[in-house]
Amino acid sequence: MARQACPDAERLCAMGSTLLERVVRRELLVSDGKSGSQLERGWLDDGSAIVIKHADIRRDWIMQATGDAGRIARLWAEGVFEQLPDGIDHAMLEVHQTPSGAVIVMRDVSASLFSTGAHLRSGHRRVLRAAAEVHHAFVDRPVASLCPLEACYAFLSPSVCARFADGHEVPRLAIEGWSRFHDIVADDVVQAISAIHNDPARLAAELLALPSTLIHGDLKLANLGEGRGRVIMLDWGTLTTWAPPAVDYAWYLAINGAAIGDNHEQLLHDVRQAAGDGDRTALGFALIGALAQLGWEKALAATADDEGTRRHERDGLAWWSAQARTALERWSP
Repeated sequence: MARQACPDAERLCAMGSTLLERVVRRELLVSDGKSGSQLERGWLDDGSAIVIKHADIRRDWIMQATGDAGRIARLWAEGVFEQLPDGIDHAMLEVHQTPSGAVIVMRDVSASLFSTGAHLRSGHRRVLRAAAEVHHAFVDRPVASLCPLEACYAFLSPSVCARFADGHEVPRLAIEGWSRFHDIVADDVVQAISAIHNDPARLAAELLALPSTLIHGDLKLANLGEGRGRVIMLDWGTLTTWAPPAVDYAWYLAINGAAIGDNHEQLLHDVRQAAGDGDRTALGFALIGALAQLGWEKALAATADDEGTRRHERDGLAWWSAQARTALERWSP
């Protein structure tokens, strides 16, 4: 078993090669992830608690949308997580390939996760620095078995979400959000985002022509935390890709900005500080890509019933539209 896989659980690793064989009790967990994967808490024969994730392409719509038939298991087998910087805690103890995906056994780090935006706000600069360490560690060290970048930009598009809307909440909301996005956002930005939805490979090619590295792909509040002097980053695999570091940062801004609560310019400044001399062209392209992923969510918030929320979110959507226009000065989809 990989050294970093068990930095805080040597005794678990020493007592048998398969922790699942030692589970004596399980209970289902309610997850705030909405992909369709199932989580359980399990107790081992010595009383230790673990979390078991069943990543199953038959139930998980994001796995289906991105062609993930157990990507995390292949990354585990290839030793990718052994190469993460020491300051990163992925919490995984074992990963098992299954015919329809993977079973991931993790330490229970739920008490150390950022459960609210206020918690993330206090640690978000450390998260950005930790992400930068990951990016630096994999420069010039290509990784196989990753999500195609174009799939990252397609999975929340209207056409892909239409395939899954009958059985899943997020695709249903996305379809409604994209409709509102088209109603309230200026035509030039709408046309650019629609072009990415229709041909995500073009944006992916522009980004991949720039210096790239390993990208976590889903640095959202529910996947992040701090414990024992390390930054926790959960849920690798399905959206983990190869791209410029800016792709991680842009998604982080888009999905966490409202929770963190700082203004967009301050958050962008924090990103640029973490990225160091990162390519601003890449960041511009990644920001328009993040809008193509999460513009629907911003449009829903910008048309909310509460007037204060609506006003605040419309200001945010205007900021994202301005970033898109800046990117379009260098790239025409």
